[in-house]
Formats: sequence, structure tokens, C-alpha cells
Amino acid sequence: MRPTKLSAQVFLELPPVLSHYVDSDRNHWIESRPRDGRLALLERTGVFEDLEARAVERRQAVHLLGLERARALAFRAGFEAGRRDASRHLAAFEQNVRLALQAGPVFKQLEGRFRAEAVRFEFDLESETLYRELAMANSAEARVHRMAFEETPCEGCWHTAGYLSGHVSELVGRRVVTVETACAGFGADACRFVSRLDHEWDGIADWIRAAFRMEPLEEEFARRDALVDNAQRAARRAQRALSEMSRRLQRDLALDDLVAGSAAMAETIERARQLAASDVPVLCVGEHGTGRKTLAKAIHQSSKRGQGPFVAVDCESRAGKLLDRDIMGDTGGDALPGSAAPAIEEAEEGVLYLDEVAHLSPQAQKRLVDLLDSGPGEDGFNARVIAATQREPEQLLGEGVLREDLYYALTMNRLDLPPLRERGHDVLQLARGFLERFGKRHGRAGLAFSVEAEQALLDCAWPGNIRQLRNVVEHAAVMTSGDEPIGMAALPEDVLTARNRQSAPELSPEVIRAALRRTKNNRSHAAELLGVGRTTLWRAMKRLGIE
Repeated sequence: MRPTKLSAQVFLELPPVLSHYVDSDRNHWIESRPRDGRLALLERTGVFEDLEARAVERRQAVHLLGLERARALAFRAGFEAGRRDASRHLAAFEQNVRLALQAGPVFKQLEGRFRAEAVRFEFDLESETLYRELAMANSAEARVHRMAFEETPCEGCWHTAGYLSGHVSELVGRRVVTVETACAGFGADACRFVSRLDHEWDGIADWIRAAFRMEPLEEEFARRDALVDNAQRAARRAQRALSEMSRRLQRDLALDDLVAGSAAMAETIERARQLAASDVPVLCVGEHGTGRKTLAKAIHQSSKRGQGPFVAVDCESRAGKLLDRDIMGDTGGDALPGSAAPAIEEAEEGVLYLDEVAHLSPQAQKRLVDLLDSGPGEDGFNARVIAATQREPEQLLGEGVLREDLYYALTMNRLDLPPLRERGHDVLQLARGFLERFGKRHGRAGLAFSVEAEQALLDCAWPGNIRQLRNVVEHAAVMTSGDEPIGMAALPEDVLTARNRQSAPELSPEVIRAALRRTKNNRSHAAELLGVGRTTLWRAMKRLGIE
């Protein structure tokens, strides 16, 4: 039976049954058999792996999976290892929970992972409280983290934190979360860990909670593959290039949408992840070529409708009754002979994407509002709506081209896509991804940009955003000869002549208010005056609380 209460006093010293393991200057419990290629510690077979190899593994994990997924993987692996060790320790010490709790750090110290010092440990599960603090010297994981990154992005003992969380959780029978509050790999003198019950933590433990909820990559890819298989059920979807569409969608998500090194894009993607969990309508706002459709596809694929269709309609390319008929099936009379099913029916159980939604007629906008008010599943309507526009919705509302009720229905869940010129080094990450793709397509695998060419890409204003960058990179891949890095001569003239981007001014409250006064509160003119994008100005005003 697990205890419900322990005081800190019982953990001040290790009992003799454990202390003898760490009192010796040498480890007497390791057995090496070189001829058999076997190594064992306390009769448990393992392997030796140097820290530099672990650093390479960590660096590659972050590069391939991103920081969020890489540390989630390390934490969850540690958590599971901690749970398993806790069960072994209970068995080894005849269900003595106190010894099992202390055994975790002791045996990890025996493995050479750190030198542990217990600072405090007490809990009262009836009062819903638990507090454990450990100080770790000589943390191997902290050294690995420092070797992996010249500038460490955060505290790096992810596996250790997961191990301590899983070990204590298993022994007390409650979800315990361990947070590394200081890390030697991040510049601290020693690593410090604090364990508490999940509900006792505030936002500092949010990344760990997200790690528990994070969907495995294989499941995400499985849903996309299922979309290809299930598309064969409907005759109107049979003509789509099913397998190629799935692969293209994965590339688009990886290259256009999921590249988020800049703070502005990371904020947009994080909000998109939150919106993907529901069926609420979404409005994507951004200039042409910023990836509005790609973001809409990513939301679709990450939602419960991921196996349903994604039906896109370009409202700007059509007009009047023809557009209304194509979307709503509303022709003002009988259906035309041989006419296709309206988009709203094609999108059943999936997503209806309306690009430049303000081009819908007032009647179609009113019908769309009615459907949004009823919600998916009502009135025979079972599709999620994601709309997009390159212009500010407030301006469209003021001009009378966007109905007020549709404005309020869409802008509550608004996603702003920053222009490429405001995304910093995302430009290079996107460009390198495009270059790898186009290099393979044109038989030029292994191409790379020269330092000068990369600087030119960073300096360009990119009025055509990601679409322009993609075309520029393909042009460069085709025009470069030999195996030399892509130089300035392979870049189009519009990239070279557009190398005039300057850093944006400090958007302080005083600067913003002065610009608004000079432009009589016209946001577009104020943004032009300040030399920034409309989205950047809007985001700064929102952050600073300026109405």
C-alpha cells in the first residue's frame, strides 16, 4: 500500500542499504566482457556511449523534429524509464516506498549520470501537496546539451526531468511533474529539479503538459495516408492524384507552414494548433503568397476532420450568381444541366476553404452566416469553414464589401500570417528546403547557397512572399552550373534590386500613437509611415493595449 504522507526528515540521509553504493571511489558493480561485447551494471545489461555521440543525437533530433518535439520525446522516454525503474525498485526493496523513492537518484548516480543531493522531499496526498527538490552536480545530460548547442535554447536535462517525474509518479500513485529550475548546461553552477503534483504548477510546466498530449508523428502521417485511402469512397474525389497529393501536402506543411523560427510565425502556428482542436470558423489574414492556404490545410490535417475533404474555392476569380452557385448551389432557379455539386456539399465532413471571402455576394454572405450560426451538423451542413483575405477585414467592412455579421463571425478566430520580410532567418530555412526539393526534381541534388547569396535572400523585401521565394529558388537551381554553391549570378534581378530592406523602428506606444494622430487613425497609412506591415502594426497595438 502506498503511503499518503511523508516528512522531509526521513530523506536527509541515505540508509546504509543504499549509501554503500555511492560511498566508494570506484564502481564495483560494473562487469565488462569485451570478448562477448557485453557490459552490465548490477547484473542489468547495457551499453557504453560517449557524451559527444549523445550530443550529436540531440542536435539532430532538434534539427529534424524541432525543439518542442525533441524535448517532448526525451521527457516522455525518461518518464517511462522512471516508471519502469520504480517498479523494479519496489520489488528489490520489498515494497518499501521510502527506499524505492531514494533508489532512483542513487542508481542513476551509479550509472554516471550525475551526483545527486537531496535538498527536500515531503508530501501529503490528502492535502494535495508534494514537494521534492534535488541538486545535481556533474550532470551528463547538461554537458551533452552544452556540447550540442553553442547557444542553448533552454534548460536541457529533459530526460532526467522525465525520469524523476515518472519515478515519483509511479511510487505515489499520482501525476507528478518535475521541472528543471536551473541547468549547468544553461550556465548555472549545478542542475536543480523541483517535483510537484501536476495541479500545483503554473505555466512553467505547460511544455511538459503539452509533451504528454503531443500526438506521435506516425499518427499524424497515418491520418494523412488515410485521407488518400478514404478519398476513393467518393466518385467526385476519384480524379485527384491521391498518393501524390498526400506527399505534396506533407512537403507543403514542412516547408511553408511549420517553418517558424521567427516569433511572429511561431505565435501564429501555436494559435493555429489551438484552433485545430475545434470546429470554429477561422479567418486567415495575410498578403498574397504568405501561405494562407497552406496554413488552412495544416489546420485541417491536424483536426478531427483530417480524413475528410479539403475543398478550396477562389472567390476572387469568379463573380455573381456563378460564384454563389458553385459554393451554395443557389442559382435562383433550377440547377443547370450537368452542373457539379456545390462546394458546400463537396466539403461534407471536411473543410470548405474560401479565399478572398469578401468577393461573395451579400446574399451568399448572409447564407454563410446562417450556416455558421447553426454550426456543423445542423441544417444539413457538415463542414468547417476557413476563410482568407489579403486585406484588413476592418477596411473591407468599412467599404461595405464584407457584411458586418460575417465580419464578427470570422474575426473572432483570426490568424495573421506575417509577410516573409518580417520573418528573419525563416527565409533561409525555407529557401534551403525549397532548394533540396528542386535540386532533386531537376537532377541537381546537393546544391547549396553561397554566403553572399544567402545574405541577398535575407536582404530582399520579398513583395511576393513565400511564393516568390519558391520561384526564385527553382530559378537559381536551374541556372546554376556545376557543383559550385549558388552565387549572386544565379539570382533573378528583382531579388538583387530589391535588397533595400531596413530594420523596423521601435514600435513604442508613443511612436504608434504619434503615427495614428498624423494619419487620423488610419492604420494602413500609419503602418506605411512607420515603414512596417499592417499586420506588424496591428500586432504591436494589440500587445501594448492601444485601441
